[in-house]
Amino acid sequence: MAERCGIPLRTEFAVGAQLPQPEETAAYFVVSESVTNAAKRCGTSAISVRVARSGRVLTVRIEHSGKGGADPAGSGLTGLLSRLAALDGVLRIDSPLGGPTTITALLPCV
Repeated sequence: MAERCGIPLRTEFAVGAQLPQPEETAAYFVVSESVTNAAKRCGTSAISVRVARSGRVLTVRIEHSGKGGADPAGSGLTGLLSRLAALDGVLRIDSPLGGPTTITALLPCV
């Protein structure tokens, strides 16, 4: 994804062991949707992605300094909310008008 993104994308992974497939797939979609939205709509000059596992919780955090105003009711974010809820995960969206935007997904891992 970093190679296809037209904006500098900084990534950090601290996961350790292989993730269960459902959580790995959900994390991929969170990153993919968030990075795509930021690159297309937000006027940001850089994006940061951090994926880390601490105990039984996988945290996926995407940050950028774009214009903000991400709409949780939008189709992309609604889809992510549903995907995460199916795994007992949560999605937090902090995107005030004017930015910055932080998208955080928390997924339980067995």
